[in-house]
Amino acid sequence: MRWCLVASITKKQNGSFLIRVYNGIKNGKPQSVAITFRANPGASPATARRAAEKYAILFEELVHSGGYEKKVSANFAPRIRQKLKLSEFVQKYYYPAILKHLSPNTCRIYEQIIDNLILPSFGMVELVDIDSSHLQSFVDFLLTAEARMTGDRGLSPASVKRYATVFASILTEAWKQKKIEVNPFEHAYIQYPKIVQPKLEVYSDDEIALFIAELEEENARTKAILLLAVTTGLRRAEIVGLMWSDIDFEKRSVAVSRSAYKPKGEEQRTKSPKSRCSYRTVFMPESCVRALQEWQIEQARQKRHSNGMWHDNDFVFTDKNGKNISVYAPTRICSDFERRHGLRHLKFHGLRHTCGSLMIEHGADPETVKAVLGHESIQTTNRYLHPYEERMRRASEKMENIIHGRADDETKNDSNGGL
Repeated sequence: MRWCLVASITKKQNGSFLIRVYNGIKNGKPQSVAITFRANPGASPATARRAAEKYAILFEELVHSGGYEKKVSANFAPRIRQKLKLSEFVQKYYYPAILKHLSPNTCRIYEQIIDNLILPSFGMVELVDIDSSHLQSFVDFLLTAEARMTGDRGLSPASVKRYATVFASILTEAWKQKKIEVNPFEHAYIQYPKIVQPKLEVYSDDEIALFIAELEEENARTKAILLLAVTTGLRRAEIVGLMWSDIDFEKRSVAVSRSAYKPKGEEQRTKSPKSRCSYRTVFMPESCVRALQEWQIEQARQKRHSNGMWHDNDFVFTDKNGKNISVYAPTRICSDFERRHGLRHLKFHGLRHTCGSLMIEHGADPETVKAVLGHESIQTTNRYLHPYEERMRRASEKMENIIHGRADDETKNDSNGGL
């Protein structure tokens, strides 16, 4: 006869929980198995209790299935019988399941992080033995100069968080594939370095006015690329991937449905945009429409004089032989333009930030800006809500008017006998 009672949970004075599971009768006496569970540091009493109850269910299932081992500890996920090292799981199960859903560049980044940083330290660890302490030690390692291999400091806080997310994704996939019964990283308390968002580098109203004025002296392609970037906020890869069929001059619209990318050692190609929200239609001001039409005429002239060397395609931005420009070309074009005209250096992506910031500064609501820029999260758009000096000055003037207005009202009330 097997006892199938619900596990008992008793909270100890030190905040941990004693979980006891009854498991049959031996020599006429009920047998039980007990384990101590400790919730993550900082968890509220209610959260800790819920975590203990969840753990108790898993532990009870493990005991009744006969899979319990004496060495099991609440510091580890409940163990299953299969022995599988992290490196083996990554090669046999993780890569085949994950990489097919990622872009080639993202695949390359994941493989570099896993093969160069994660597996050398944790590859020989049994999958069921991995717990939150491994993730914490990985985070701590990334903060050392050894992790970067160049320079005298570790990775930036933002990079540390991204790399740790890759490690966590391995255990998430292991749980999805039922290689482990509990994901040890799911509710883990990990001490990450504080991420300080750098100030967005953007052009001011005066700087962007000068920027656009100087564009009048540029060739048609440079003018079209830079005007498109600063007036629509398109990403560099989106601009390079544009085709004439994406542009509607009558509606002054641009349909974003692809982006250009270049895998290492391979030819440049196009792919789907960065995210679902990146599929969008944006609208151009008349000046941008004229710039694109001027470039279209110049492109046709170049084709006529190419002596049969022209690459026939529908790409908007091409070189002198009709080949789609490099995905890195807009960066060089922008830097050269700024240097020629003595403008403050701003990265090409800074034109996108400038577009978003100026829209917010001049009254566009965040949701509209989010749609224009193709942000997946409103939190990304909210970065443009930084307090401008001019806006702060106007707010100060408003306070001055409010104070004086109230003072005038009080003076009038006093002169009227307080009526």
